Amino acid sequence: MMGRPVLNRDQLLNHRVGVPGQSDVIWGPLYDFNAYPSAGILNLTFFTAPVGNGTSSAPNVGAGLAKTRFDTNMTVQGQLTKGNEFYMTGIESLFYPGVNNSTATPFAILPGRGSVALAGVGAFVNDVWELGASGLVTFTVGTDRIYVQDGPLNMFPPVTRLALQAAVATTNDCDSAATSVVEEIAYAVWSGEPYTLVPLYIESNQSFTATITWPALIPLPSTAIGRIGLRARGYLVRQAT
Repeated sequence: MMGRPVLNRDQLLNHRVGVPGQSDVIWGPLYDFNAYPSAGILNLTFFTAPVGNGTSSAPNVGAGLAKTRFDTNMTVQGQLTKGNEFYMTGIESLFYPGVNNSTATPFAILPGRGSVALAGVGAFVNDVWELGASGLVTFTVGTDRIYVQDGPLNMFPPVTRLALQAAVATTNDCDSAATSVVEEIAYAVWSGEPYTLVPLYIESNQSFTATITWPALIPLPSTAIGRIGLRARGYLVRQAT
């Protein structure tokens, strides 16, 4: 009863690939990432800077370089090229504190990073909390047809996350710098039911965009640049050539 089903030939033919004049349908979410300034920002726009444009926020790619596949899978600005269509079923946001690609050391704070001054304890968790408690996500097709306008950001949790058990291991009040130091492991992520929507069918060359807006600047407690992305979940429909 729990085995895999036997497929007949007609079922198999429904999933042929590369047949000229027919379409492939694959699971192919669209994603785009931007840097989040440590001092905050009022507006971030997604899916409008394709590969080769904008500024990469991916760790270890190199400061000041254009976006690559590590940042986005958009190939043109704000639309899909001819022969590609998208059946969108949901949207998620991803936030990574302390991913600072503007310096030679892109990771400013990470779970399990080690010794931190007392003033920096909980920086990872605090960044996630502060940013997730605010922000409005808007997804627009065409010039003014809004299909998602909801917030705050923690309403759009990622569907995967780091599984972790965390604890403060030791406290050292007598280090060489005469400052209190904590050996810390800290991690937090927005969680809950994935944000789904009534499916949208976005056709080739139909413009779309997503924005995150804030009513005021939300500085990050860690004072480190973060990385934030939006991921439109759904199926990519491709014409075979």
